[in-house]
Amino acid sequence: MTGRTIMIVDDDRGFAQSLANMLSASGYRSCVSYDPAGALMQARNQPVDCALIDYNLGATLGTTLISRLGDEGHAFPKILLTGYGDVRTATHAMKVGASDVLEKPYEPQELLTAIEAAIATARDAAQAAEGIREARRLLRLLTERESEIVDAIVAGRSSKQIAEALSVSQRTVEAHRANALQKLGISNTASLVRLAVLAGMSPPHV
Repeated sequence: MTGRTIMIVDDDRGFAQSLANMLSASGYRSCVSYDPAGALMQARNQPVDCALIDYNLGATLGTTLISRLGDEGHAFPKILLTGYGDVRTATHAMKVGASDVLEKPYEPQELLTAIEAAIATARDAAQAAEGIREARRLLRLLTERESEIVDAIVAGRSSKQIAEALSVSQRTVEAHRANALQKLGISNTASLVRLAVLAGMSPPHV
């Protein structure tokens, strides 16, 4: 049993319920909305792991809902289900934030595979984003001088070069470097460079 919650958005009530039953048999929980307003309300009020959104929602397109969900900050993956399997529709859907596009009719296993792939990709992206936030948080712990030295190390400069540029002794540079490494919880220059690059600093030129 996956325990994950899938939001189904489709104005065809019979199809939506059939899809909910299929997902339930596969171990998912599901919440069903028949219009964009209901979908937005559900997304605001409960955790959602993935959304299955029909392209044609009456007066509103599924791509419009996907865009709106993204604007509101809902990061869960959104799979567009469409009977119009043309490249233009798929391209537009991906541009507005769809993680995948499935053409109807589809095989149940194809849908389940797409759901799991979308959830896994979203999870990996969230973990990467958290890694970036943590790296930036750690770098903010440094003093101004420590930051200057870290910047120079990441740029590939030696302790001697840094000392000359800052008009301080090489021993002072090494002391600041040691303090910076301790604050960042790392033990060597290679790890420092990886952390800095993760946080968005420019890598050294090789």
